Amino acid sequence: MGIRADIDALPIKEQNDIDYKSTHENCMHACGHDGHTSVLLGTAKHLSQHKEFNGTIYFIFQPAEEVLGGAKTMIDDGLFDKFPMDAVYGLHNWPGLPVGEIAVNNGTIRHSCSHATFRG
Repeated sequence: MGIRADIDALPIKEQNDIDYKSTHENCMHACGHDGHTSVLLGTAKHLSQHKEFNGTIYFIFQPAEEVLGGAKTMIDDGLFDKFPMDAVYGLHNWPGLPVGEIAVNNGTIRHSCSHATFRG
């Protein structure tokens, strides 16, 4: 099984005045990609400590999600040939949902953060 997170930043000048804002000019995790990466790293840490599963889990840190090249490039580079998987799971931050709720979609989702199209 694969668990996937996108890791790219957007070429946006961050105007927030918060402790965790980007320290790089015109490089912002506006869609929560830093959150996605944190969730994947936290999942890897938890699973490595508890090992309450049977099988192999691959942690996929996908670049270039916003420019629609990341997943395709990784697949073209042989991701699934090198690391065979029966399924891949991922999530996307959705701040508008009430706390404690999740949304699941089977198919294409148009993300409001960019012009990217996600396929589930």
